[in-house]
Amino acid sequence: MKRLNLFPILFTLILLLLVSNLAAALIDAEAAKIPYQVNNSDRIVIGTVSKIDTYSSYTIYTVKVKEWLYNPIPAETIKIRSKIGTNLTVEDEVEFAQNESALLMLNDGNLDELLFRVPLGIKYPVSDRDAVIEELKAQGKWQEENQTENKTSETGMKENTGTTGEQEESSNQTQKSNTTPFMSPVCMLAVIGVIIYVRRKN
Repeated sequence: MKRLNLFPILFTLILLLLVSNLAAALIDAEAAKIPYQVNNSDRIVIGTVSKIDTYSSYTIYTVKVKEWLYNPIPAETIKIRSKIGTNLTVEDEVEFAQNESALLMLNDGNLDELLFRVPLGIKYPVSDRDAVIEELKAQGKWQEENQTENKTSETGMKENTGTTGEQEESSNQTQKSNTTPFMSPVCMLAVIGVIIYVRRKN
């Protein structure tokens, strides 16, 4: 009987395990980047943790909203649920300290209760605000900027319209003043024709 050589099989299994772990690490690294998070978030907010309620299997963080960066709702405080409790710890779940400020990418949980989740437990420093706004602009999601631009463009259009109206009025007056002292070409030709006719007749 031939003995099976287990080394190639074990080596292949180890390689597969390493590759899958590496792929998972790469996916996690990509998911932690701002462009990915902005693209996969329902809302983005900057806020400060004002209250922490810990239960056996989860924690509710009350966050006082400082600024909505994307898809705002009329709420001064929101709640974030984390699957970390006194008797339960789950990897990739967010944790906060009292009075901690952060920039948060949110997924909707229960909007009636203003309850949200933080995907992958990732929180960003408030200093990342400008980078997040740039990414929102790049993805066409910067609504406040669009509204500002629209207001500016509308104002500009009104100003331009006023200027254009004034320009049209002045150009009409100029045309009127230009056309008043001079006759039209047809009238000029008619007068010349009459003069030539009169001279020939005489």
